[in-house]
Amino acid sequence: MPNIIDLFAGAGGLSLGFRLENFKVLLSTDVDKDCEKTYLHNWKKENYLCKDIRAVTLNEIEKRINSKSVDVIVGGPPCKGFSTIGARASSNTQIRQRVDERNFLFKRFLKVVNHFRPEVVLFENVSGLLSFKNGEIFLLIKDGFKKIHYEVEDFLLDAVNYKVPQVRKRVFILARKRKKPIGSPLPGILNDISEYYKTVKDAIGDLAGKENLIENHVPLKHGLTNIRRYEFIPEGGRLPEEILPKELFRKNFGNTFKRLDRNRPSLTIVPGHNAFPIHPWLHRSLTVREAARLQTFPDKIIFLGSRQSQCLQVGNAVPVNLARAWARHIKGIL
Repeated sequence: MPNIIDLFAGAGGLSLGFRLENFKVLLSTDVDKDCEKTYLHNWKKENYLCKDIRAVTLNEIEKRINSKSVDVIVGGPPCKGFSTIGARASSNTQIRQRVDERNFLFKRFLKVVNHFRPEVVLFENVSGLLSFKNGEIFLLIKDGFKKIHYEVEDFLLDAVNYKVPQVRKRVFILARKRKKPIGSPLPGILNDISEYYKTVKDAIGDLAGKENLIENHVPLKHGLTNIRRYEFIPEGGRLPEEILPKELFRKNFGNTFKRLDRNRPSLTIVPGHNAFPIHPWLHRSLTVREAARLQTFPDKIIFLGSRQSQCLQVGNAVPVNLARAWARHIKGIL
């Protein structure tokens, strides 16, 4: 049974995919206390370190995992700290210090990798990383792996091709010790799984009418004005601002006024309790449970914390089936 460490684990979507392929999760870390509550509720005896990664020592990790060998490290360090990278060559000391401090999360990720020297490292992030600062940050991350003597491959994958009923593009960097390329998992690698939905209706259709009867299936209490707006949104479309009555119009409607199509995969599920799209045929936004279904979390996984926190946990997660595809692929290599 291969061993993994999950850094920046959140509620455990990425590591759940690896669990389902019989990987042993030695340790998961995150700074979010609600993620810790969710994680330990679902995996009561597991090792979850709720602490800022910048304050976690290598000795602390060693003790937590009883100095066991680590085969794979996975995680998605936040990359917002790179937003001031254009100023890194500045002579202004304060700017350079701010850049270094905010970049430290990824540096810490690399430091853990370099210490444990796993066979494979899987780094996950949003697709915008490819174009952010004209791709400079993406190259900087890959160079970081190369400097600690790992071979690097990168992929832009859409979760919809891995038995996830959602269009969700994500960047993966695969770092490996061996010279031979490993490649990405093939879309058909999970043909034998039973929990597979092709469309929104497949995934959440049975939940309509069961609101408040299932864990995390609690609708947001919308105001009457928003409900009236939802009534104007066609299935698979967005709010038609040009035909709204004056009393319903406002500036900056944003992406939350989009209704899903029951016969197609979902739009990308993003974090935030006011960011979930509108149900295909009900005049409300998705519940946490419906969003979790679209992220391919089994219903037995319960999310704790405030509703807003639950939405963030689900929206930030790696879809379980996509994570599982990676786990099966990596296990075959190992």
